[in-house]
Amino acid sequence: MTPKKIRWDQVKYHWEIYLFIIPTLILIALFQYYPAASGIFHSFYRWNGSDISEPVGFLNYLDLLKNPEFWNSFRLAFILGGWNVVKMIPALLVAVAIHRCRSEKMNFFYRTLFVVPMVIPGLIVVLIWRSFFFEATSGYLNKFLIGSGLFDLLVHFDKVFQWGGVFVPGQMPAWLGDPRLIVTACIVWGFPWVGSFAVLTHLAKLQGISKDVYEAAEIDGVSWFSKFTKIELPLIMGSIYLLLVFVIIDTVKDAGMILALAGLEGGPGGKATVPALFMLRKAFLTQEMGAACAIGIVLTLVVLGLQKLSTLLVGWTGLTPGQKTAVRCTTGLVGLGILAWSFQQHSTRLVGLGLIFAIGSIPFPQIFAAVARLFPEKKRDESWVRPEDRALLLEGNPLFRAARALGGVGLRGFKHIFIWFVLVFAFLPLYLMIVVSVKDNQQFYLAPATLTAPMHWDNWRTAWESVTPTVANSLFISTSSTVLTLFFALCGAYFFARLRVPLSNAMWNAILLLMMMPAIANLVPLFILLRDMNLLNTLSALIIVGASGGQIFGIFMLRGFVSDIPQDLFEAAEIDGASHFQQMRHVVLPLSGPILGTVGVMHFIGAWNDFVLPLIVMRDHARLPVMVQLLRMAGEYIKLWGPLMAGYAIASIPIIILFIFAQRLFIKGMTEGAVKG
Repeated sequence: MTPKKIRWDQVKYHWEIYLFIIPTLILIALFQYYPAASGIFHSFYRWNGSDISEPVGFLNYLDLLKNPEFWNSFRLAFILGGWNVVKMIPALLVAVAIHRCRSEKMNFFYRTLFVVPMVIPGLIVVLIWRSFFFEATSGYLNKFLIGSGLFDLLVHFDKVFQWGGVFVPGQMPAWLGDPRLIVTACIVWGFPWVGSFAVLTHLAKLQGISKDVYEAAEIDGVSWFSKFTKIELPLIMGSIYLLLVFVIIDTVKDAGMILALAGLEGGPGGKATVPALFMLRKAFLTQEMGAACAIGIVLTLVVLGLQKLSTLLVGWTGLTPGQKTAVRCTTGLVGLGILAWSFQQHSTRLVGLGLIFAIGSIPFPQIFAAVARLFPEKKRDESWVRPEDRALLLEGNPLFRAARALGGVGLRGFKHIFIWFVLVFAFLPLYLMIVVSVKDNQQFYLAPATLTAPMHWDNWRTAWESVTPTVANSLFISTSSTVLTLFFALCGAYFFARLRVPLSNAMWNAILLLMMMPAIANLVPLFILLRDMNLLNTLSALIIVGASGGQIFGIFMLRGFVSDIPQDLFEAAEIDGASHFQQMRHVVLPLSGPILGTVGVMHFIGAWNDFVLPLIVMRDHARLPVMVQLLRMAGEYIKLWGPLMAGYAIASIPIIILFIFAQRLFIKGMTEGAVKG
């Protein structure tokens, strides 16, 4: 459905449609754009958030340019982003392995199993790694290194490459307590790094490949590796690239997982400080709110630049030669400028980034093509046997057929072994959570990974008494925020999809801009706004802010759905004299169940898992959401492991139940995407 264009002189007949967008405009203007504008304004002030406000011009930005910690935070963010790109490989391999399962039942079974770990809150997985794997004396990671003999190899590498005594015989490495290992811990956690969302996304793309393509490849005798490189990889490269871009951008603007692993200080010596964490320290530890706002502005500009660059790369084939040359020249000049500045300042912090920009601007395909033209391919000697004839000759050899059959059985076996290997690690946090939840501390230290008698089910009662009030808070916050988000988002989607009224394009562009802005960059001025509105330490603050941010994505998702509703339904409603409110109630709402379920589940899970904003806004213990409570319990010096793990399990149960009941609706909304007339 193409929105009907309404001129200014026709607005009086459709004025009521503006009522659909007014709540959205109020919320995003107050809790999204006002904090952003306040951050820009106060970034030019020496400001402590209350009684000190002195204009300093660009001094905050100049101080950042001279601050080594600021540059190190961005360098670490790009390092983590690069490693997160590497971590995408196992998810792709798992998706291909599942896709190649010949049995439809086995394929469905594997896909269902990979959904289960997806609903375990990410913070809980991080806390389990922090508690079980990175613990110095009895952590699983150190036990694995010693038991497998890899520790001796690391000791040898330490001597050869002069790592400075990171790995010493007889001394357990403190992964989260050693400034030389904290960054490595931030990279290692979550092994084998198979996210269920990435697996399901790749599977959805792979299932779109026609079986005829595989049959033709098998007739030609194509190997399993060639199938991957020549068929599967090129056809799903678009989704791979989009996931890659999102991974890098999310890593640059995120601070949640680093905060959970290393704390607000960024670990020992602040070695695990990313830009968002550096901004939070400036704001809430040293009370340099103006400098924190400047960091937020720089972070926003970096993220917007990365997103613009990703848009150009995604649409690279559609650019004209002149546009491609302009992009390459700009990228090369930026890279050379960064390198020149680094050498002038005698600093190597940004040399790597400058090289990436400079090398990325080189047109390697054109260079390779020019070199190939200088050395033309020689004509093929017809006396040689053609590859297709050679394949037919080999096919007639019984030994070749037997070897190929045996190799096929081996590959199928390896494929299933690989899938189960990844599944074991995917379910390991859930397994440890359940097993340790029925142990006392003595049993935990003696046999942390196996069930031992007697089982202490009273741990669940202790955890229930400690966690239940915060679970109730999270349920109220997540449910209220989801209901408000769905209501406002559906109204906003109707406004943008139904008619093209004056100012609608400007409003849509404003919403798209908010989708690209990192929310954490505006966290400092948002905190000040909530303080001035007397909303600090209230559940209302989390609900309203969550709804204001959630409806941006909701409108983006729902607008396409409403646009695909057949125009005939709206025309019939108009003939019957239905107003826009009646069309919304009787046409749009009954058809929007699946997509509302999808958006609602995604927003509920996001609101349930959020802990950065509540950690800063909430102070009253009785009003804490469950994730903040779990983070505080994990940070206690003396831990009762059984009640702690039982608390993790209790915090995961509502999300698991929600996904079990809403799974069919969620999948239907993801696969349908539109209403067919």
